[in-house]
Amino acid sequence: MGEKSKVLVYAILIFQIVLIGSLIRGIQVSYKSRERVEILQEKKGQLEEENKKLKEDAEYVQSDYYIEKVAREELQRAKPGEQVVILPESQQVGGIKDEGQKKQEKQLKNWEKWLELLIR
Repeated sequence: MGEKSKVLVYAILIFQIVLIGSLIRGIQVSYKSRERVEILQEKKGQLEEENKKLKEDAEYVQSDYYIEKVAREELQRAKPGEQVVILPESQQVGGIKDEGQKKQEKQLKNWEKWLELLIR
């Protein structure tokens, strides 16, 4: 074999090694891209669910029921012919339950609280 033949063989070998390296890098990029696509699809699904929930919340907030509820409970508004009565917190239904529950918790011993927590 002549000198030119050896140089040509080495050049072809170097070219093939470079080509194989390039193909391996391309495959790695492809796998990384596939992983990114999967992650983005999962994120898209989560965002679509969140968007759906937010749309439902927006519809609820714009409903007549919600507007009336806010007007009655937070703004102390009433329909014609009705009167608004504001009770002290201790006389409200929720206040009575909370106080009773607090008294019951104070009366329970520590081990009874743990037992109740574990049983629930």
